[in-house]
Amino acid sequence: MLLRLRALLFAVAALGLLSACASGAKPEAMVAHTTNVSAPTNPTLQGAMQIGTVSGGSETNPMWTSQVDDASFRTALEDSLRIHGYLAPSPAEARYTVDAQLQQLDQPIFGFNFTVASSVDYAIQGPADRRSIPISASGRATFGDSPIAVERLRLANEKSIQENIRAFLVELSRF
Repeated sequence: MLLRLRALLFAVAALGLLSACASGAKPEAMVAHTTNVSAPTNPTLQGAMQIGTVSGGSETNPMWTSQVDDASFRTALEDSLRIHGYLAPSPAEARYTVDAQLQQLDQPIFGFNFTVASSVDYAIQGPADRRSIPISASGRATFGDSPIAVERLRLANEKSIQENIRAFLVELSRF
């Protein structure tokens, strides 16, 4: 009886540890959809952009904290540009290249509500010039979003990057 109780407690503890593993930000959760952006598409850039280099992200260590990796950020940025009509049908048809460097992902260490601040330097290379557009944004996840801290941090990361991309799209409307 005592042996079964110990085995059951061990299984519950192991399951608890496994459920607390950090996971990286999901690209689909970072996409800035048309409902998130109130700015119109810039006709000069419409169908004329491609993604160049995306850098500065970090891989997630499951035993530590959720991060945003370069590939996930690239996918979210590309999907956002496509949804808003900025992405060129093919790289050969692009007149502008967007590079994005994730400068900072400022994450809290603990708390009930997590606010993550992201800073990204977007650079647009066009036919005549190169323009830098630095964007800082934040995203918040509450205990109501998830009672599990590592999940809450991932959600705050995703919301921060989504808001960052949204702000970039607003800047593109004024480009």
